[in-house]
Amino acid sequence: MAKKAGIEGFIFYFYWFNGRRLLDGPLKLLLANPEIELPFCLMWANENWSRRWDGSDDDVLITQDYHEDDDISLIDCFVQYLQDPRYIHIAGRPVLMVYRPGSIPNSQAAFLRWREIFKERHNLNPIFVMGQAFGDEDPTQFGLDGAIEFPPHKVVSGCRLLNQDMHIFDHDFEAHIYDYSEVVNKSLSYPKTSYPLIRTAAPSWDNDARRQGKGLVLHGSTPTLYERWLHGLIDQASENPFFGETIVCVNAWNEWAEGAYLEPDVHFGSAYLNATARANMKFEGARQKTRLLLIGHDAFPAGAQKLLLELGRSIQRNHDAEIRFILLDGGELFSQYQEVAPSEILTANSPEAEERLQALKKEGFFSALVNSAASSPITTQLYELNIQYFISIHELEGIIKDRNLFTSLKEACENARKIIVPHDEISKRLKIKQKEKIIVCPQGLYNPKILDIKLRNRVRKNLSINNDEILIVSAGYGDKRKGFDIFLECWEHLNEQNVHMVWVGKIDSQLKYSLNQKINKALDSGKFHLVGQVENIYPFLCAGDVFLLTSREDPYPSVILEALASGLTCCVFENTGGIPHLLKTMNAHKKHNHKIIEFGKSTDIIKSAIKCGKESINYKFSKRQLNSVYFSFDSYVNTIYKISKELIPKISVAVISYNYSDYIRERLISIFSQTFPISEIIFVDDSSSDNSVEIAINIARLWNKKIKIFRNNKNSGSVFHQWEIAVNSAQGDLIWLAEADDLADSDFLEKMANKMLRNHNIVMSFSDSKTIDHNGNTIEKSYRPYYKTVSKNSLEIDKYFNGINFIKEFLSENNLILNVSSALFLRNNLSIAIEKSKSDLKFLQLAGDWRIYLEILRQKNAKIYYDSSNLNSHRRHAKSVTHSIEKNIHIREIQILKDIAKSINIY
Repeated sequence: MAKKAGIEGFIFYFYWFNGRRLLDGPLKLLLANPEIELPFCLMWANENWSRRWDGSDDDVLITQDYHEDDDISLIDCFVQYLQDPRYIHIAGRPVLMVYRPGSIPNSQAAFLRWREIFKERHNLNPIFVMGQAFGDEDPTQFGLDGAIEFPPHKVVSGCRLLNQDMHIFDHDFEAHIYDYSEVVNKSLSYPKTSYPLIRTAAPSWDNDARRQGKGLVLHGSTPTLYERWLHGLIDQASENPFFGETIVCVNAWNEWAEGAYLEPDVHFGSAYLNATARANMKFEGARQKTRLLLIGHDAFPAGAQKLLLELGRSIQRNHDAEIRFILLDGGELFSQYQEVAPSEILTANSPEAEERLQALKKEGFFSALVNSAASSPITTQLYELNIQYFISIHELEGIIKDRNLFTSLKEACENARKIIVPHDEISKRLKIKQKEKIIVCPQGLYNPKILDIKLRNRVRKNLSINNDEILIVSAGYGDKRKGFDIFLECWEHLNEQNVHMVWVGKIDSQLKYSLNQKINKALDSGKFHLVGQVENIYPFLCAGDVFLLTSREDPYPSVILEALASGLTCCVFENTGGIPHLLKTMNAHKKHNHKIIEFGKSTDIIKSAIKCGKESINYKFSKRQLNSVYFSFDSYVNTIYKISKELIPKISVAVISYNYSDYIRERLISIFSQTFPISEIIFVDDSSSDNSVEIAINIARLWNKKIKIFRNNKNSGSVFHQWEIAVNSAQGDLIWLAEADDLADSDFLEKMANKMLRNHNIVMSFSDSKTIDHNGNTIEKSYRPYYKTVSKNSLEIDKYFNGINFIKEFLSENNLILNVSSALFLRNNLSIAIEKSKSDLKFLQLAGDWRIYLEILRQKNAKIYYDSSNLNSHRRHAKSVTHSIEKNIHIREIQILKDIAKSINIY
């Protein structure tokens, strides 16, 4: 399992107490079986053994003493392992770790003695490495060579305790709880140390089994977060090798009693091992799935909240998408949300919300549905983090005013990509100005529609209603907005003896208290019924004869759609939302006769309801018809899903290839593993004489990816001709011209695209590059030293530039965009630039890219973004175009481009 996950070695704890070895069975087994291919090294766990297993001196079982007389026997014991062929060496030296050097008296003198003994007795010169624990971090103060991190030591220092946010069942629990994601972010932000350091990640941590309520917990670990941590440490280790080697450690393989293990478990299976493999390959996995945040204001059992829950269920079930629920408050439905997808509660505009949203974005959640006006306060943070969102509005002006939401809703609509309303009446009443963004989309019905005579009879029997009596149904949370007081007033206007009225749903406690006498009087009649909250309203719709909506304002309540789908005639007030307009549309068909009454006239609406009820009784239940065809939930979900996909800009990747069969596999995998969704991959081959195309097809098939092949019948001799083919055939908003012999970090597209999306007029972005040879070995870590030789204003930091200014500073004498693979372009702008450069590209063999950069950056208001991270690997080898062109041609083209730069009036 370890090998398949890319793990190359193990550190064994070594227990030695004044000549006494303990827990040495695994190492004895390893030495006795040389055929086991398991590289390993030792860490001397030099602390007292206590019953608590936490390094404290309480209840000591075995004392760790230090006597100079024991040095030789200790070192001789080490050597029997260090001389094993499988023992890990760096730069020819065995690696020997010591957990707590600070516990050794006169440690500097002690390690000097050890070095002499190792040299004199065994001719060995170990690299001594200390564990960073219990406040000790700098190995130089102990006379050691380097250090290894030992999380959660060090990484939790200064982090916020989560104890107050947790619901803790054990009243004796005193452990410290920290946020795993905060620990990850903190670890990845550490600066480079002055001493050699092995960085370490932990899959998780919870040592309650050893500390029993007084330990330490890293809360919220997921395989994705762990993978990001490990991947980041690998990147840093590549930049800062340990004695020339790129080494990263994981704590631990099997610390089950401390909640830190990579071995598979029942809950996660092999997810952490798989994450280790992806990070070790420097690929975070192909995140081509649509990832969508579904954001609601709370988990109260009401219409919009239930709709969001069912929307999540349907997207999970029917679409290749991954969702997360974000709620601004809790409620009864929260456990149901958690059953569908990971769910959490965030306070809008809090630092914690910003940090969490940032972490989710790093996991690939670039878009969000904000499901209500009441959720609009969080849209400010979404916009600032460049998480593209669309908002669905289910409220009208009354509740928006009551909740003081007009300001946040106005800002939310201004920054939203799309605004969804169930009926255009809602956008008119809310005076939404962004008309071009509005999409009218009724939510549809998510419950199964049924007409069952047995259900009808059962409900009527339970409520003591005869078959010849009229049942008027209403439903919802019984507050003033829903007009429960008007519903009760309608009851008081009843003169008929054979009419029952039922309200399905909870009644607002304050309203219930104020109407207590009237409610009790109505209930005492035996013909007024309050049934409370129910899981399924359809039995009551089957039992009813007419549906009465007494809401003061109700944009497009699902309960009316359910009533209509069940074949019930509906009675509503005029000017209360979108439903009156829907009923008028339906009345245009002769089969329907719904009633729309002037608002407030309770006498008129109850008379209409009784009349409709009599018609229903006479018409007979068996002739009622389902009308669900009007309210397709699938159509609503498909619209939401389509919008969510459209929020993410379409990126086309064009692989530019000619006789690069040696590099195709690695190149395509680096593309497949991008963390930003890719809409299409185009493979443009200039009539290669090797098997480049066949390799590309096979790799794509192996990874289950689609690629479009464009293969020239005859070699064009111009890479820029391939660029033109790629740009003309691509469909994306953005295009990446990824040369087939180069490589890219998995977050290249994410970083480049995010910067372009946040700023208007960015026509291209590019990153720093490292150079690699034909075997992938690093030649230079960065182009920044070269940039300095060309411009005083060197490209040292991330920065936006005006296009013309960039030309003046960085493209007038030299081309400092040294590799097109490091750039991302707006496709339309690149297409225009290529077209305008066409006459020059016919004779430019090498500097055509420079010519195109000049043309795209001189476009009106053009801007360019530079990322100083070396996200791109530029391969320099004999087959490249640069190496194959004669120097005099190269020099001539440089002069031509300087002249062109001057001719476009950039000065």
